Amino acid sequence: MTLRVLINTPAEGTAPDVWFPVSTDVEWVIESYVDYKPPVESMAGVDVLVGTDLTAEMAVHADSLRAILVPAAGVDRIDPDAVPEGCVVTNAYAHEAPIAEWVMACAVALDHELLKSERTFRAGSWEMWPNRHGSYRELAGRTFGIIGLGAIGKRVARLATAYEMKVIAAGRRPEQKAEADAVGIHYMHGNEGMRSVLSEADFVLVSTPLNANTTGLIGSEELSLMKPTSYIINPARGHIIDEEALFTALSERRIAGAAVDTWYEYPVGEDDQPRPSKFPFWELDNIIMTPHHSGATEGTRMRRALVVGENIDRLNRGEPLINVVGELSRA
Repeated sequence: MTLRVLINTPAEGTAPDVWFPVSTDVEWVIESYVDYKPPVESMAGVDVLVGTDLTAEMAVHADSLRAILVPAAGVDRIDPDAVPEGCVVTNAYAHEAPIAEWVMACAVALDHELLKSERTFRAGSWEMWPNRHGSYRELAGRTFGIIGLGAIGKRVARLATAYEMKVIAAGRRPEQKAEADAVGIHYMHGNEGMRSVLSEADFVLVSTPLNANTTGLIGSEELSLMKPTSYIINPARGHIIDEEALFTALSERRIAGAAVDTWYEYPVGEDDQPRPSKFPFWELDNIIMTPHHSGATEGTRMRRALVVGENIDRLNRGEPLINVVGELSRA
């Protein structure tokens, strides 16, 4: 059986049958996506959508859609009401290693004031010389807090432990405690657990998915629990942290700093250059800002392509797919 698979232009112009290794006979429909979405009329006759978005308008044209294979972890751009009957939704992770590397790189850079030190010294200033600046901090012996102990949180915990840090974490499920305790993570659950992490940690990692329960999870009240010497690091989704509350906490030095990889506004075309927030984070000197690239490595792309390819073959063979997102699937 031939499956009709709609995908975005593969990376670096790679042929789709090379990028997504499959044994299934596939008719590839390649479209240039705008704001992560293909032209809606291209959905007609498609069996499989490889992409991150499904809107109601796209669904109107999806007359034969059997699977949406999200080549990423986040599924917050899939409209649950737009998923057709009989359609299964899956995602792909495989990004925890590079994101954890980014998290720890940011923790070191923030703690050692590396960006300011490099920038001012390059300009000819000795203001960051210890004889004038004073002593710097170190990670060893400090507390690393994690909100959302999934694949990313666990990987970061391993690295933080290697830095001889104490690791504490909060999550939704009390049954995670035994697993966390086994690897030396002090685990708490629920809202009180999150509040404890925020108040105790020197670094707070946000690594929970974005959904109805986590949108605005961390606002001004939660940020006020953090120590004025602590940092928050967000490679998850921007809207988990209230936009204005974060800007206020940073600009008024209520917390020491932040590293943010995921934002509130994104480009929707090939050439537009929107600011990532309605608040001028870029004017602050206590934040590291990156354009949602922490997990975007060649390794991540290759691993996710293998998952997508495997699911195309499984769909064709009538076998259960892997990484099924149960709350979105209607198969």
